[in-house]
Amino acid sequence: MKPTISFPVKQRHKIDCLRLRSWLVSLTLVLLTGNCWTQITAQTLVSDSAQAMQQAAMQALEEHWQGSTDRIEIQMSTIDARLQIPVCGMPLAATANQPGNGNGGRVTVRVECQDASPWTRYVSANVKVFRPVAVSARALARGSVIQPHDVTMEELDISQLRGQTMGLSENIVGKALRRSVNHGTPLTLDMLTAPVLVKRGDTVVLIASRGGISIRHTGTALQDGEAGQQIPVRNNSSERVVQAVVREIGVAEVVF
Repeated sequence: MKPTISFPVKQRHKIDCLRLRSWLVSLTLVLLTGNCWTQITAQTLVSDSAQAMQQAAMQALEEHWQGSTDRIEIQMSTIDARLQIPVCGMPLAATANQPGNGNGGRVTVRVECQDASPWTRYVSANVKVFRPVAVSARALARGSVIQPHDVTMEELDISQLRGQTMGLSENIVGKALRRSVNHGTPLTLDMLTAPVLVKRGDTVVLIASRGGISIRHTGTALQDGEAGQQIPVRNNSSERVVQAVVREIGVAEVVF
């Protein structure tokens, strides 16, 4: 027969309290452990959602520039870890908003979840577009008429350039510069103009053609004129002022 150990009422109460406290501590640990597990799981889901958003945005940008002959570099912006991104039960749909004229730069991508609880987020990216462009092979003064040896090609990120860049296939040679440029300056359309072939006060040959007959006179240009520009010219014989189109250096054709 096992001996029976009796405790005074107060002592038994003390032991029961100790057991209850131990049980509560164990329960608290279990609950805390459960909370920690839940928190880790939520963070993982948020991280996965952010990664899915970036992947969808990247794919949309790659598809937009897939037909480009330029060299493209896409750098996605980091998504704020504090941003609450619900898990989407369907593949995300992404659309590049106004991706520009193909010159890259800062681009925003609209990412949408179209499941039973739809949502929309935006992801930004920096797109670099590298393209061979014409640059000055040496320092050139304002008004210089560009010659073939004045231009060379260099691959540059055109997203960082202002103005419409030029290639050697375009009509650069023979154009005049509106302003001075340093060596290695990208040549843009707004920098170039047709060269002045006739200057005010120059003596020019006036050609008047009609019915297959051409008559030549001498005249004085009353203003500067570029190729193809119409300017007033005074006929030195008749002193009459006529309108003439500049055809080449020192030559203008009378307009009837």
